[in-house]
Amino acid sequence: MVRVGLTGGVPAGVAWCLVLLALLLRPGGRRARPLGRVLSPVDVGLLRGGARGAAQTGLVELYLAGAVEAGFRQTVRGVETRLPPPGCSAVARAQYGVLYRRTHPRRLQNEERVRRAIGETSRGLERAGLLVSAKRRWALRALLFPVFAAAPVEAAVGGPAAVWPWLALLADVAAVALWARSRRTPRGAVLLARLRQDHAGVRRATERDAPGALLLSVALFGAPALRTRLPRFTEESGLLTRPPREPMERGGGGGWHETSGGCGGCGG
Repeated sequence: MVRVGLTGGVPAGVAWCLVLLALLLRPGGRRARPLGRVLSPVDVGLLRGGARGAAQTGLVELYLAGAVEAGFRQTVRGVETRLPPPGCSAVARAQYGVLYRRTHPRRLQNEERVRRAIGETSRGLERAGLLVSAKRRWALRALLFPVFAAAPVEAAVGGPAAVWPWLALLADVAAVALWARSRRTPRGAVLLARLRQDHAGVRRATERDAPGALLLSVALFGAPALRTRLPRFTEESGLLTRPPREPMERGGGGGWHETSGGCGGCGG
């Protein structure tokens, strides 16, 4: 009786993955609303690389404005004599606001104030239908656990998984793909591809001649742009590395140079 009840678990897992994929790609309950403004480089960085992409873009924004510089042993530090310019992104201002000592960029991203700024930026893109909400994504991930369990259970009871291992593998591969899938919606993916095509020339931007175009290049292309156009800052700041294991001075809840001023799009 047990075998009969579990028979077909793996094919059901495949079908379950297809249902979840449809739910993930389906527009949200509310109709997508336009942002009402041009995407900022931090918006684009978030669309491309998630929270890390947004934080990296915001930090490069500060660096190009002269507000931060690479510190000792792959860290960044604030420049006391240079405040972020008016109109810079909320993510950049949040990072500057907690950077009162040298710290690794990844640890800076984990500060509560920075996470809040990234979350607010993310919600704007979610309302515009460009990103899947984090809650919805985690809910769908939770529903994937039965798919991972289907193949081992079927094999243990001698069900079809023992006869059709390729089908069990297909179910698990589909589940892994859904688990690791980007938060970008199809609309967001199309927009990112179009921006990369329309602004392909920013790949050649330099820090001295076109800092705004360089910032957009980092937002659109990420690590390749950082390595080719800002190699020294990227290497010395540890922008693309993991933080070291040993304790290190880091940012805190309130910086020594709180900033003020409006926050809008920063070029691009």
